[in-house]
This record gives sequence, structure tokens and C-alpha cells, in this order.
Amino acid sequence: MAAIDNLANDDSLAGLVKRVRRLENGTPQNNAGIGRGGMTVYDGGMITIENGGLRVNGSAEIIGTLNADGTINMTGIFIASGEMQLNGTTIATGQFNIDGPLLVDGNTTFNGELTINGITNITGDTTVTGKLVTDGPVDINGLTKITGDLEVSGTMDINGPTTLNNDLTVAEGKKIRLGGLTLENTGTGGGTVNFPNGSVSSSSAFGLLLASALAIELAAPALKLSGLGQASGVTANVYLDNNGNLKKIV
Repeated sequence: MAAIDNLANDDSLAGLVKRVRRLENGTPQNNAGIGRGGMTVYDGGMITIENGGLRVNGSAEIIGTLNADGTINMTGIFIASGEMQLNGTTIATGQFNIDGPLLVDGNTTFNGELTINGITNITGDTTVTGKLVTDGPVDINGLTKITGDLEVSGTMDINGPTTLNNDLTVAEGKKIRLGGLTLENTGTGGGTVNFPNGSVSSSSAFGLLLASALAIELAAPALKLSGLGQASGVTANVYLDNNGNLKKIV
């Protein structure tokens, strides 16, 4: 007579059932790891993160387009070697080196040093609390606050009212141009206001130049006049010596 094997009493089968049940109800990816082989998503697949986040402790390489719809917080050194466009609210903390054009179409805050080596177009409010270095044209159409140093190596065009709440320093030999009027720094203790047909200068003496000729020179207590007209038939009350110094007759 053949023996009947009752599988219900087989402990090994019951253990196998328990193991299958654990696999069906488990979430093994919660503690999953990927080794040197990495993971590949292909054929239009996508990794979606819901109610969680993405943390990269190494380096992240994106070959294509990175779309961020929301607030971007960056802490550390940020280097962009191509064109950079910011179309939303951006808060950046750290050092930023941009080797291409920068287009900002939204409110942006840089809490560190910002270096831009290309054309910069800003249409929103921008706050820079560190050093800002630009090596190209800068077009700013919004409110800009800079609490650190601003160094511009190219041309800066300001198309709007400008208010200075502190001193404006011009380097030696440089000028401020106001149409036909220029203000020139001629060196330590000296300066010149240039008109189309004359100038007023001050250094060791104060002088007024008219029609390319020195007309008035004041070096207290002496006053020197040049190119004066002559008058006759009046009582003289001033005296002009051979050096052009004007003196009162008493």
C-alpha cells in the first residue's frame, strides 16, 4: 500500500508560505541599495518622488534640461559654464561663478559672492549681499540691492532715476560727464570743472580759464586777473602790477 504524504504537516512548506507572504506584503525598496553597476531608466521612463525628497551626497550630472518649478535654495559654490536663466524666485547662498550670459526673470537673492562673465539681463528684484563682479553689459530693469562690493569691467547702462546715499569717488585722471560739462579728478587736492569754453580748477590755487586763457587766479591773499580791458578819465582805486596781481589803492 502506497504511503500518503500529508503536506499540511510539512514544516518546510509552511515556512515557504510565510516567506512568500512577506515578499507580497513587504516594501523591500525602502532599504534597497544600488552598487557600482548603477540603475538605468530607459524607454521614456521616469523616476517620480511623491511626498519625499532627493539627496545627493556626491555629484549629480544632468545632460539635458533641469526644470525646477518652485523655490530653489542653493548653499555652496555654484558654477555655471553656459547660459543661465532664472525664471522664478531663486534664493542662492554661497559663491557663484557664471561663465556665460545670465537672464533673471524673477526675484533673485544671492547671499554670497556673484561673478558673471557674460551679458546680464535682470527684469526682477535682485539682492546681492556679497561681492558682485561683472565682465560684460548689465541690464537691470528691477529693484537691485547690493550690500557688498560691485565691480563692473564692462559698460553699465542705467535707464532710470539713480539716488546715491553715500559718497561717489572718481579715480585720479577720470571724469564725470554731464553733457558738455565734465568733473575731473586731477590728483590729490585738485579738481577741475570743464565747460565747453572754459574751466574752473582748484589745486594750490583757484583759477578760472576762459576761451583757453587764464582770466582769474586766486591764491589768497593775492588775486590775479588777466585779459582786462582798459578805462580812462576815472580816478584809479585799484592797482595791477606787472605780474597781474590786483591790489587796492589806499
